[in-house]
Amino acid sequence: MAIFDEKEIQKQAARSSKKLFPFSREESKGKIKKKKEKPPEIKKSVTDIIPIIDQTKNGLFELKEEGGYFDIWQIQSTDVNSLNEEDANRHIYMLAKGYQGDEKSLKVVSLNLPVSTQKQQQFLQKKIQQSEDALFLRFLQKKLKELQYLEWGRTNREYFLFLYGDKETDVIARHAQFMRDVQSVLPLSTVSQEKKIDLLYKLYNQNAKLGNKQ
Repeated sequence: MAIFDEKEIQKQAARSSKKLFPFSREESKGKIKKKKEKPPEIKKSVTDIIPIIDQTKNGLFELKEEGGYFDIWQIQSTDVNSLNEEDANRHIYMLAKGYQGDEKSLKVVSLNLPVSTQKQQQFLQKKIQQSEDALFLRFLQKKLKELQYLEWGRTNREYFLFLYGDKETDVIARHAQFMRDVQSVLPLSTVSQEKKIDLLYKLYNQNAKLGNKQ
């Protein structure tokens, strides 16, 4: 008949428990707490999120943190599929050469922006005020409504080039070099300050709508 030593059994159970659970309950809780990541810091305002500090007198945008500047130009795109093979290859080659010749960061952004018909609307409104012919007046009013609908309901696909630099002069020099390399196949045009602000607003507010769609 086997004799069981209660104290010996308790000692063996304690040794087995230590092998399975090398840390006490309090120590385990402490280790779990240490493993928990620190919750992300909540930004207090939009200025803490947007990396732009200010706009310089030259119209460039100044960046915070690592610093630097950038500016925006509009790209006049070309449909290479509508060109003959020789011209299409020339466009592709010149563009590739321009990219390879500039080692620093750049960004090409494409956005659907509202169709702008403000100049045409202003012209028609002026004609409406001057018109004394009832038939012609109705024609002008109809055309004005069509332009207003286009501005509200239609968008254009537009492309923009963002160039960066450590200094303002670096950005200006990069733009000049880019113009020399690709201007013949990929013309760049200046962007108004109002449109630049709209672009940045749209980039940092993806669900926002511009123009009369707001």
